[in-house]
Amino acid sequence: MNHLLVVSTLLGLFSAALSAEEVAVTIKTLAAQMKYDTPVFVVPPGAKVKLTFINDDEMPHNLVLSKPAADKGFSLAQKAWDLGAKGIEKQWIPDDPRVLAATKMVPPHAQEVLSFDAPKELGTYPYICTFPGHALAMNGLMQVVAEGPKLTDGKFQLFLGKWTQLPDFSKLKPAREGALDDNLIQLKFDDYKNEYGIRFTGKLEVKTEGEYSFRVSSDDGARLSIDGNVIVNNDGSHPSGDGVIGRYGFKPGQHQFQLDYFQGDGGAAIYVSWEGPGFSETWLSKDQIGTVAMHQRRDDDHGIPLVVKDEAIIYRNFIRGVNMRGIGVGYPGGVNAAYDADLCNVGMIWRGGFMDAKRHWSDRGDGIQPPLGYAVVELDKNVLLAVLPSADAPWPAQPKDIPNGDWPADFRFTGYTLDKKEIPTFFSTYNAVKVEDHMEAGPAPGQPGQKGASLQRVITLRSDKAVEGLHLRLASGEKIAAGKDGVFPLGEGIQLKVQGAILRKSNNNPELLVPVNFKEGVARIEVSYLWSY
Repeated sequence: MNHLLVVSTLLGLFSAALSAEEVAVTIKTLAAQMKYDTPVFVVPPGAKVKLTFINDDEMPHNLVLSKPAADKGFSLAQKAWDLGAKGIEKQWIPDDPRVLAATKMVPPHAQEVLSFDAPKELGTYPYICTFPGHALAMNGLMQVVAEGPKLTDGKFQLFLGKWTQLPDFSKLKPAREGALDDNLIQLKFDDYKNEYGIRFTGKLEVKTEGEYSFRVSSDDGARLSIDGNVIVNNDGSHPSGDGVIGRYGFKPGQHQFQLDYFQGDGGAAIYVSWEGPGFSETWLSKDQIGTVAMHQRRDDDHGIPLVVKDEAIIYRNFIRGVNMRGIGVGYPGGVNAAYDADLCNVGMIWRGGFMDAKRHWSDRGDGIQPPLGYAVVELDKNVLLAVLPSADAPWPAQPKDIPNGDWPADFRFTGYTLDKKEIPTFFSTYNAVKVEDHMEAGPAPGQPGQKGASLQRVITLRSDKAVEGLHLRLASGEKIAAGKDGVFPLGEGIQLKVQGAILRKSNNNPELLVPVNFKEGVARIEVSYLWSY
């Protein structure tokens, strides 16, 4: 994509780009992740914006730009969802004055070009996909930014010493001094890693009378003064953070800028910015923090997403939401599951992105990896089967930590096989009962072309003799609700459909059970997990 403005902002070199008559931005969807690939982009006020929206996903999406909103445009998305049956013909775009620009619903692997004039008012303008349920994950920000004056006549004095508080540099002799490169505050002294201090000086030109704010973040201490008045005091030994804010009332003209800084040991960092009437946050330091830079770093932290195409992907590692022997399965169609081989049960399902392999790229990696997608539902953290002596008997207590190499009493996981599409069938035993557990992606009812709107699960049990009181537990938890015709809402926009199920409470915990009845030694339970978006 065209990261011209984003990259320019990160480098602090976007003056030329922002003065252009037309700003070109490209935003794509991330396949199977329900996200835009650009969380933030920057434009100058009044610029002519040419935005190319490319939908690389398998489902349609739009992009709706909103006026500034504290809720990131979610209330506008809710108004779109309230269109109901009219939503399709209106492209899920409500008649609302908050809408500044919008694409139509762009089909999979298609694109649309959106041209509009950026607002003249500085600020942050959210953009979202207003298709029902999408805005919670598909959202971003357009920042209308005007750059303010930079330092002039920038100089530095370097002092050597060991401090835990800022000294009075005016009483010390500098070890080095000179002009600031590009008039930007910076730590450029490769031969000094620790135990030094710097006094930065320069001039700031103010054109409009009013109140201006300064932000200083430092590792270690820093103190900013304007015309001899302390505006920000961030002294002491500490790491950098989001920064300390100070405000100062200016009259037009040149003003004297002074920043004192010391580095003790460990990390070293200095960030300084200011903003005021007519311009946005403008960096006076070479290094920057803030919305665009932070989002860029967050994007850089995205690791190695496992993208499912025509065949399923198996991910055997530590997965959040299931026990230590979790087996993740990404199915073609953008639906996923995690099988818990400790409990011999499917423990979790979700939509969208599958897994990010970065955490476990080297050997077993670091920590437990959460799902990459959305609409995550933990089905159960207990065994799949149990014999109940009566209809109201409680389900066996959840097993405690399972020792390595063992399974809960009467259970054993015996492996899995893969079909031609790499889709697994899991095998286990419960006493003399043999269990086969198979899932694959399927369409929603009445929508045969919408593959990936559901997971179809078939549990096959075999036993040479009848097992009285055998029950299968498909889900438990407070979000389970009563349904009709065998359909039970599970929360997160997911419904479970199964025939013959019983919704009850055991130890005040809602649970969904299915009595198991063998016919000629075989019982077959068909389960559908249906997503509403």
